[in-house]
Amino acid sequence: MFLASIIAFAGIAIHADADDMDAAFSAGSSISGNSKDQGNNALSQSGVTNTVPSATSNPAEAGYYGGVKGSSSSLDSAKGSVPSTNEAYQSVSNADRSNPPPTIDPNADFIQNGVKNEAGSASIVGSTNSHCTTNVVSKSVFQNYTCEKDLAELQTCARTGSITFTGSSHTETRTLKLQLKNAYRDGNQVKVDFTFPDTATFISGSTQLVYTPAPYYSIPFDYYTKILGSSVTLQYGKSADSLSIAGVHADAGQTYSAVITMSTTSGSNSEAAYNTLIKYINDGTTVFHLDVTYQITVSDKQAATTWAETCNFDKSTATASADSVCTDPGGTRTVTSEGQTYSQTQSCWQYSDSYVVPVTSTGNCSSLIADKNCTVAGRSCTDSQNGTCMHEQDTYQCQKTYTSEGQICGGNYFCQSGDCGNTQASGDNEFGQIVAELAAVAAAGDDSKKTSPDISIFTGKAVVCRKAMANFENCCIDSGWGGSVGLAHCNSEEKAIAEAKEKKVIIKVGAYCGTRVLGVCVQQKESYCQFEGKLAKIIQEQGRFKQLNISFGNSESPDCRGLTVDELQSVNFDKIDYADFYSEVQGNVKLPQNQETIDRIKAKINNQVSNMGDQ
Repeated sequence: MFLASIIAFAGIAIHADADDMDAAFSAGSSISGNSKDQGNNALSQSGVTNTVPSATSNPAEAGYYGGVKGSSSSLDSAKGSVPSTNEAYQSVSNADRSNPPPTIDPNADFIQNGVKNEAGSASIVGSTNSHCTTNVVSKSVFQNYTCEKDLAELQTCARTGSITFTGSSHTETRTLKLQLKNAYRDGNQVKVDFTFPDTATFISGSTQLVYTPAPYYSIPFDYYTKILGSSVTLQYGKSADSLSIAGVHADAGQTYSAVITMSTTSGSNSEAAYNTLIKYINDGTTVFHLDVTYQITVSDKQAATTWAETCNFDKSTATASADSVCTDPGGTRTVTSEGQTYSQTQSCWQYSDSYVVPVTSTGNCSSLIADKNCTVAGRSCTDSQNGTCMHEQDTYQCQKTYTSEGQICGGNYFCQSGDCGNTQASGDNEFGQIVAELAAVAAAGDDSKKTSPDISIFTGKAVVCRKAMANFENCCIDSGWGGSVGLAHCNSEEKAIAEAKEKKVIIKVGAYCGTRVLGVCVQQKESYCQFEGKLAKIIQEQGRFKQLNISFGNSESPDCRGLTVDELQSVNFDKIDYADFYSEVQGNVKLPQNQETIDRIKAKINNQVSNMGDQ
């Protein structure tokens, strides 16, 4: 009776609460309904321009939309006016490059298997109610792989300035009258030096001694004079004597001598005669004339600086320009042409101009590109110049198909081939991961023996390649080594780096300036850590760098040291992706499928890593 009362009371209470809730719900529903109607009325009775601030009912961007099936030609043409350095442009471009549309090969295994299953569906399930059938079952799993490749490279051209001339030259005939002075005694001769002002070819000439108090002549001697290779006999009062100098060449600024030898046939004191002649010439009492007619070449040339460019590549293939640096300092330079000197002044006489040139490199992605079961899942740019991506890392998603043979009876599958682990619903039996981890522990053990007592595991070495300089090709490229003449200048270490990239045993640390001219970088270098094998590189990159946050140093001083035992024990091997390593051994060894064996191997790995510090 008491129990019945409690139940009845509870029923009354519940009913009362229900009534209250119904009333509250009805009131709330009415309020929300009215609010909704008011909102709808407000939106329907007013345009978007009245509701949304700064909105327009006909935005200019609407012209870019051609409908679901329309053309985007107007948008394509508009993007040409947007500079590649625009932040929004780069964001859209990076998003487009990082998320490429999937391109699935129609010959991929999972596509072909689906086609076969569709065609043979009746044989798989059509008669399961009557008897068992033998079938091959397949299951596809997908694994991500990464690779790198160059999209473009920097190439340089040398732009050199030189002094050139415009205009021509003509010849002029001129006459020059000289009065030779400053005579001096030279043994038994009297010499008078003179400098000719022009570079010339003589046509004719004459010379004469004139005693200014003429007609009185106190010195009766003859004088044998040699001027410009021509000899004449001079006497006071005698008319000018012609010089045989036609065709004789004289250089501007060159000093020549008129040589006078005195005749002593009269028996007079020759010493006194020499002294008197020198005195008279120098004080102007005797005027020593030299008159010549000559021809000179007069230049109408004008100097200018002309720039010539030399490139080791087809410049028309460049998509953008990069840096331009001075490699030959400026100043004033002079050249001489036809006896005249010209000068030009430039702030720089040679520049090294860098250009971004696309390349068709596949880097170390060639095997993934060729695999019909691999599809690009993502891309990321790792190096860019002036808004152009130079190098990228690609992620491929690759299918691996596992098969087993068994019986389908009444809709149930019974495996008979003994290799069914990977075709079960749980998928991959993770044996590849286990094998890779075991190999990593074995390799670590080998390294610890080599470097004892200071144990260093998975040690690499620092390597460097030259990236760009004037008239020098990029020695850091990941392809094209067989076809480029410029790469003949690359050294053996740089070629080995390219091979290491292909093998995926190298990690890029960074780039830095290797050579500077006048404070400007004219050659870059890239530094890397190179490891002995792919497994060491994977653990260094994913364990040391990504898990333990231990850097590889800086670009100028790469830190490629090995891991210590404590650091190795801190690495979570289960979180490391060994896909690149395991792909090399996969298919070459018959792998066990027994789960007990797999568990035993995993336990052994954990024990070896835990005990490594005690060795």
